[in-house]
Amino acid sequence: MQVSPQILLDSMITLFYSTIKFMSAKGMNIVVDTVNDNDERLNACLGLLSDHPVLFVGVTCSKEELIRREKLRGDREIGLAISQYDKVYCLGEYDIELNTETLRPNECANLILNFIRSNREYSAFKKLNKRSVGVS
Repeated sequence: MQVSPQILLDSMITLFYSTIKFMSAKGMNIVVDTVNDNDERLNACLGLLSDHPVLFVGVTCSKEELIRREKLRGDREIGLAISQYDKVYCLGEYDIELNTETLRPNECANLILNFIRSNREYSAFKKLNKRSVGVS
């Protein structure tokens, strides 16, 4: 019996988000790096984590910088990043947005820590959940 690669991928992504939910429920603070590139995946994430504290960080750079980094890495299909660009950056709702073209990694980390320490509400994820965004 052959299983569709999409079915396997969707199941793994649901397991990924379920693991994040489990760790959060156990009181663990974790950092998750993911790309929300379609409705189903984003809505699964929103649904599973809606009752958990989520600091939603947007990480951006220009298309030109994205192309440069993709070529420099050498382990990606050239053009993949640009093909996903509009899908990835369409949400427009983040608690904090960081431009990695102008900020160094330590500056990004400090801005995130400062946001956490400010005790401001993490509201972007909740707003997205109410909106049930369309990314596709």
